[in-house]
Amino acid sequence: MKIKYFMFVLFVWCLLVNGSSYCIAEEKKKGETVVHGVMIVTMDAPLQATIGRKVNVEVVVGNERATKVTTILTVTCPTTKQQIGREAETLDGLSSQKIVYSWNTEGLKEGTYVIRAEVEKVPGETDVNDNVRQLEIILER
Repeated sequence: MKIKYFMFVLFVWCLLVNGSSYCIAEEKKKGETVVHGVMIVTMDAPLQATIGRKVNVEVVVGNERATKVTTILTVTCPTTKQQIGREAETLDGLSSQKIVYSWNTEGLKEGTYVIRAEVEKVPGETDVNDNVRQLEIILER
């Protein structure tokens, strides 16, 4: 009886806080094994920049596993279809590493640009929600 009551309370709480489809999906996920791997820990760049100047994009990638892994980090600007940087990163177990790329804004127009960082999943990884981050930069003259 207590378990049924608890599940009912949990279900009602989920409905009130998150909406029904989210709660049902979360309950299904709880039965699955989550396998961590690599992640984008942080991504940083200025919110505004001047056209024609290079913009530094800092990405910290992390390894959530206890063993060494290698992944591919790709940083792009989907707005312009530019590849800002791409390289293999080997990370010791439970470690992180900062990588800085320089984005060339020469010839671009004023506006808002999306910068996206993504690490490829490693073998067996199922928790890939933290493998991508993006931010927006406003370019001005």
